[in-house]
Amino acid sequence: MSSGALDVGAMLAASQANARSRPSVLVDKEDLQYDLGHLYAYDPSPIDEAALGAEGLSAYLLRCSRENAQLLTNQLYLKLQGGTGKQTIVLPKPAMQLPREKPLPAEKAMTRWEKFAQQKGIVKKKRSKMVWDEQTQQWAPRYGYGRANNHKDAPENWVVEAKPGDDGKTDPFETRATERKQRLDKQKRQEERNRLEAAHAATMGSGGGGGGGRGSAGSALSTSSDKKAYLKRAITAVQSSTASMGRFDKMQANEPDRDRGKRKQYESGVGAADAERDAQRTASVVSKMFPDGGRAHKDVIKRDVAAKRSKLDQEEKQRRAGPSGTKGAGKGSKGKK
Repeated sequence: MSSGALDVGAMLAASQANARSRPSVLVDKEDLQYDLGHLYAYDPSPIDEAALGAEGLSAYLLRCSRENAQLLTNQLYLKLQGGTGKQTIVLPKPAMQLPREKPLPAEKAMTRWEKFAQQKGIVKKKRSKMVWDEQTQQWAPRYGYGRANNHKDAPENWVVEAKPGDDGKTDPFETRATERKQRLDKQKRQEERNRLEAAHAATMGSGGGGGGGRGSAGSALSTSSDKKAYLKRAITAVQSSTASMGRFDKMQANEPDRDRGKRKQYESGVGAADAERDAQRTASVVSKMFPDGGRAHKDVIKRDVAAKRSKLDQEEKQRRAGPSGTKGAGKGSKGKK
């Protein structure tokens, strides 16, 4: 601890001087135009030429910025005082409409059904979840478990009347299931076709079709041949869009073959020109295999190495045959002697 006395008066005087040196929260200036929703304030007052010349550009701008920020802060504190809680400030709705950051979304192309409904004046209505089931004479859900008018519960689905021309060898239930699956597959293909046509129309309408507007989209796919050609190109592009170029992709039902329209060319091989081309191909392959003309491959078999290898192989065979036979033969010969 310091041995000197604590001068409280000097400390108070220093704090008062420091407080007087800080700018006041009360700003003597014309009020601003506020948009508290965006935390925005606009200063309509003109530039003070005399103050700008006396203070300098940097000091003048710093003072004006501090005063405007103080006025904006005062408005926020007024909102805090008038609010119910003292921890959050509820900002009003913005008064200024800011420009949109991203462009407006493109108009979605109409499908075939939407065009047909618009021409016929068909309005889509919201259907109820419960419907009347004629078989059970009660209300049941339209979809899901226990739905009304389920085709699996109909009498014609558990009994099929035989027709005079039926041979009795085919299963009518299996035939019906196959026909139903074909209808569903056809519906899916039609939906995919409509989706591709709508996407093409949207691309043409947005300027991606080569300089046409929405009118050019209709003219581009006006005939059935144009639509078939477009779908053919789209299917070809999809079939070769995978990493294996469609080689290992599973073929869908009624999907055209990837190799349609392609024929392999085979040469006869009996003419002089064909024989010459064949000789050129063979020479090309040989030149790639032996780029030095085969000079490094003349001694393919080295006789000394082969003789040594053969001798080692014979010794290995004799070693595997075992010395027992040889020893036995020696003992027998000694006994005879």
